[in-house]
Amino acid sequence: MFAPKLLPFGQAGTFDVDLEEDDAAATARRRPPRTFAIKLRRVGQDIVMEELMQFLHARGTLTNNCQMAIMAMDVIIRHKPSSDHITVGRSFFTPQGNRLIYGGAEVWQGYYQSARPTRGQMLINVDLSATAFYEGGPLTQMVVKLLDRRTPNDLYRGMNDRERQRVERSIKNLRIRDNHRAGNRRKFKIEKLTPTQASRTMFDLGDGGQTDVVTYFQRQYNKRLLYPNLPCVIVRKNVYLPIEVCDVIPGQRHMRKLDERQTADMIKFTCQPPNARANKIQAGLEILDFRNNEFLREFGMRISNDMMVVNARVLPIPTIKYHPTSKEHDVRPNGGAWSLKDKKLATGATLGSWSVLAFLNQNELPDQAINPFVREFVNTCQDSGMVI
Repeated sequence: MFAPKLLPFGQAGTFDVDLEEDDAAATARRRPPRTFAIKLRRVGQDIVMEELMQFLHARGTLTNNCQMAIMAMDVIIRHKPSSDHITVGRSFFTPQGNRLIYGGAEVWQGYYQSARPTRGQMLINVDLSATAFYEGGPLTQMVVKLLDRRTPNDLYRGMNDRERQRVERSIKNLRIRDNHRAGNRRKFKIEKLTPTQASRTMFDLGDGGQTDVVTYFQRQYNKRLLYPNLPCVIVRKNVYLPIEVCDVIPGQRHMRKLDERQTADMIKFTCQPPNARANKIQAGLEILDFRNNEFLREFGMRISNDMMVVNARVLPIPTIKYHPTSKEHDVRPNGGAWSLKDKKLATGATLGSWSVLAFLNQNELPDQAINPFVREFVNTCQDSGMVI
């Protein structure tokens, strides 16, 4: 913990703090706030910023005081974003500009920042990151995507046991909020799914009688379930919720390993040309909003929103030289690419021993199909300057 000035209690102080359950652990069971005793004690000496400036101007060494100053800057610049946004590691994430990916997930744009010492000044390094979150909204919509169905209407016939296990693995420990009681939306964490559909999931009423979930919701809440053939979500022992009365709480990180389709969607989101990347970083600076950061002001820090401009030069395009007998032996690439057509390598390699292995039998791949391939392969190698 860093402070811009000596705190009013002096060298040490003890405080009682009442802490309610945070959203990450919220369930339907309301527990009273817990009281914690917090002890604060001053450690070490004041950070001398002049010593850091001496190091930045090459007039001093990197001392422990310098390293502590850099660490303090890191903590200060990250404090407000980590309070206002969802953080993962050293990055914070925002749903602005998110993109849906396969399987009921979405990619959120993240921003990484750190304080870096450079010649004569401190800089803030801001870069992009990305991670997957669960898509917020109706749980039925997520199930549709997990099962590759087209619309929620396709869920009317229910799901088989294999599909049920697949959905259960994907949504276990997901935090949800019920939507069937206006004004009293409770939060739960999914434990698993019932092995039976809602119309056949029975539970005790507490008066010696039993009923199924569909009948209970009809009588208790005057709610006719649209998907009685779907299993129920188990959120606590003997507490069952129909999937259709559950909404996924947004902002939950996707903790499971992404499959191939999700990974491909993630790559498409993150791969972008330098100018698009720079524009996204500039948008991230608006979200960071250094100018209105009260914690920076308290510590006397000012950070510009302008990117640093450095001198650069464009290197001349090199000439690629091929064998003098090539039709075009001196080539200047265009746009970083060039063709090998009608070009012979300056020094071709020698392929003295090689073979062709066919994995199919002669009926599926006869010699008449293999021989033309071998001749074309040899001719192409020889035309390129190889000895084969």
